[in-house]
Amino acid sequence: MCGIVGYVGRGEVVEVLLRGLRGLEYRGYDSSGIAVHDGRELVVVKRAGRIANLERALEGTSLCGDAGIGHTRWATHGVATDENAHPFLSSGGTFAVVHNGIVANYRELASALSARGVTLSSDTDSEVIAHLMESRYEGDVLAAIRSAVAELRGSYALAVLSACEPGVVYGIRRDSPLVVGKGRDGYFLCSDVSGIFDLCDEYCPLRNGEIVRLTAAGAELFGADGVRRPLCFLAEREDACEKGEKAGDRMLAEIREIPRSLCLGYDDFPREEIRSLLSEPWEDLLLLGCGSAYHAGLVCKGALREICGVEARAEIASEFLTSEPLVGPRTLAIVLSQSGETADTLRAAERVKSRGGRLLSICNVRSSSLVRSSDHVIVTRCGRECAVAATKSYCAQVQALLLFCLEYSDIKGKMASDKIAFLRRELAALPEKAAEVVAEEGRFVRLAGELKEAKAVFYLGRGLDYAAAREGSLKLKEVSYLFSEAYPSGELKHGTLALMERGVYGVIVATNPALYEKNAATIAEISCRGATPIVIAPPSLVSRYSVERSLPLPECPPLFSPILSAITMQLLAYHTAKARGCDPDRPRNLAKSVTVE
Repeated sequence: MCGIVGYVGRGEVVEVLLRGLRGLEYRGYDSSGIAVHDGRELVVVKRAGRIANLERALEGTSLCGDAGIGHTRWATHGVATDENAHPFLSSGGTFAVVHNGIVANYRELASALSARGVTLSSDTDSEVIAHLMESRYEGDVLAAIRSAVAELRGSYALAVLSACEPGVVYGIRRDSPLVVGKGRDGYFLCSDVSGIFDLCDEYCPLRNGEIVRLTAAGAELFGADGVRRPLCFLAEREDACEKGEKAGDRMLAEIREIPRSLCLGYDDFPREEIRSLLSEPWEDLLLLGCGSAYHAGLVCKGALREICGVEARAEIASEFLTSEPLVGPRTLAIVLSQSGETADTLRAAERVKSRGGRLLSICNVRSSSLVRSSDHVIVTRCGRECAVAATKSYCAQVQALLLFCLEYSDIKGKMASDKIAFLRRELAALPEKAAEVVAEEGRFVRLAGELKEAKAVFYLGRGLDYAAAREGSLKLKEVSYLFSEAYPSGELKHGTLALMERGVYGVIVATNPALYEKNAATIAEISCRGATPIVIAPPSLVSRYSVERSLPLPECPPLFSPILSAITMQLLAYHTAKARGCDPDRPRNLAKSVTVE
């Protein structure tokens, strides 16, 4: 989940590296650092904490050079200290390395290096890579890199500088993402496009085992066998991310972008391709994702049952990997990921394909590993999502899945054509209704002032509302650090009701009129035990529930309410985090793209 960047070219190397790191900080913010070849030697500057600490350390220095690498860290091995920050310099000062991934056999490698007299200066798994490369160097930097990585078990994306070959940056990957960028002033390496989006015109994602050699004059690509390969650059179409006015506002800015991304997603939905795909005789539908993407899959599972008469499986990708999968040639796996680089999701997709299943990916990044490995793709139109917590990407995934369900229902003849037409019109109207929710974000401030002191917050719902409740609970715990869990309302009496007392809040997602009586009973059950209910429902239902605290939604078919309720719960989580003095863009211990298992 760390972010790495490399640059060689005519620009100011230090400033280019810092710009890249700022764009990648959402991938980890435990520490950051850079290494630059200054014409004489490799110079490393690194600091624990946010990139601002690194910038202060560089103030007043005259560090410059012709090539450099940088890193922003999400700690996996070793606490967040200056010593454990990247880049790592080999003992002889000839190699500097930044690493995203996990070296599974690093203890074995570290012991072997120590036996040769190498002193390790950190507690990380990454440091051994720099020492390995130096120990393998016999006059050929590329050969040393290939020899060293052959000993690594696990996943990695690496950017490498060598004092033995000034003016050159090397990159290599296995199971962790790495992109080559081409700009007017030089060549770049980056964990993903977002870090160098405003510096490059074209991109080339590396495949497993490939090594790239970058100089100011050009780029060379080598396969795992060392044979030179063509390097094919592509233009990446991506909508710009509208950043907040100040630090700490990215999550809010991205929530405000949801209406626009829904408009783009509706207009760009590949209807004919999806109809052709769904016309095949599928026997098994499997939804795979992690975190918010998995919750989007739960919404789809409920919608498929409700309007298509189809039972689908929704599985957390990491859990899918723990047992023998029930997958065959007539399995269609719908794989969801914002980045397309989530390690567990990619491994799950590989298992599906290895057993003959087909992949339909729903992803926000065209150049991602997931998109490139999929048989069919729906690219969401969110633009870059910078805040760690998924907001607009989740809503875009749910929208794409609901459009998918409408086409499937139409093909299977499960609903009358006029009903399908009505639902399509309602789905097309969701961007306007989403804008109504966003426009009234000020109403969340008062409730957030109450919630900030809550003992616990339980999100409750039935059917699709329960799927939405799970995402709402995740948002609150991610950014505000309040204890929160989601439960099906009908399960309250099976244990959770024992936790209802004064100081506990229950957020009841209750958008379905058919479930009015059951939801009213839930509200009564938690209220009489001292807990405080907050109801999320359209005005026609809020007035019937007679509660003091509510967050009304625009009227819409219950099938589509998970999008509007999600925006409501995102805003509640954001304002609660702000009320508690938390940074909702950079929640502790979390990073945006989970590229390690």
